[in-house]
Amino acid sequence: MSATTAPTAALSPAVTPPPGNPRFALFDSLRAIAVLAVLTFHTFAIGGAINRPVIGDAAAVLGSQGPILFFVISGFLLYRPYVAARAVQRAGPAPARYLRRRALRILPAYWLALTVLAIFPAVVGAFTGDWWRYYFFLQLYSNDTMGRGIPVAWTLCVEVSFYLLLPFWALAARRMRAELVGLALIAAVGIAVQVAAARNLISDLLATTILGQSTWLALGMALAVASVAAERADRPPRAVRAVTEHPGLCWLGAGAAFVALTAVLQPGGLFGIAQALATQQPVAKTLAAIALGIALNVLLVAPAIFGERAGGVPRRVLAAAPLAWLGLVSYGVYLWHLTVAEIIGFERDPGHYSATGLDLVGHVHHLATPLLFVLTLAVSAAIAAASYYLVELPFLRLKER
Repeated sequence: MSATTAPTAALSPAVTPPPGNPRFALFDSLRAIAVLAVLTFHTFAIGGAINRPVIGDAAAVLGSQGPILFFVISGFLLYRPYVAARAVQRAGPAPARYLRRRALRILPAYWLALTVLAIFPAVVGAFTGDWWRYYFFLQLYSNDTMGRGIPVAWTLCVEVSFYLLLPFWALAARRMRAELVGLALIAAVGIAVQVAAARNLISDLLATTILGQSTWLALGMALAVASVAAERADRPPRAVRAVTEHPGLCWLGAGAAFVALTAVLQPGGLFGIAQALATQQPVAKTLAAIALGIALNVLLVAPAIFGERAGGVPRRVLAAAPLAWLGLVSYGVYLWHLTVAEIIGFERDPGHYSATGLDLVGHVHHLATPLLFVLTLAVSAAIAAASYYLVELPFLRLKER
């Protein structure tokens, strides 16, 4: 599968809320929503329901928006400590400590998953001469490796690029008078790359890198700036008060944006936001999809950012224990779920792995997709829980030393 047909979180699922801000624990649940969106897309694609009108179209849009939500979360959570420190004229996170924490968060679970999956079901690529591309987040930069190993790790390649560049941006931002203008320029670069890819003027590969995905990272960073500004203001801006007082309207607006996005991208627009299709896409269609993606993600995350003492349906949903737990282990779910779904759904996929699968799709002729979704979620969550408690958590404790 290509990067677009195998979306996910590149370490967005591996970002933890900043200390001292317990309200941002709701981001665990947002990560759960993102990983469920990606898992839904993959199980619908493998089960065949992706070809059905309406429900398949909606699943395809979920597949495009799941990785975007992960990028927005990363941009917000990782950049906010820099913005908060600058607001009180303190130094931001030390680069060495920051990079050490990122490495402890992302590497153990990923290296474990990649190695185990290379042994069984023998995913293609990890034990070849290109092993270094897979183990060090470079598989995105070659058409020969992008869809192999753990295909969804293309987003992790984007995230690692972001991790490395963020301290330099934070340093430059100290000298900016209008930081939001700078972030708008970064977002504009991402939009230009996406439009160029949709017109087949540049490679799809370039559109999948941080250049093409910078719009979503910049969006999260801009929300971090707005969050700190609202926190320090004597009276929150009107937009922030609207989110605090009417969080339910935010999610209604997000739902409307999702419906509109489905209408814009279909038919034939399965991956219009993130990738170019074989045929050229109209500029207006691509820009409309990007604008709706921005609206959808802002409205979805806003109740988790603003108004920590506010109530409302969105915050009650995000505070639900099952959703929060799934978000806690979402990094593992993200890493394992696609191969789990393929093993359960297919008999054989020589392009990705060499083991023999269960061929559920071939044996079950009714409700194959819902059954595949439930089984994939259950198995992936169980593996992810073992990964989190036995591998990730011990390394996460090292982050605080």
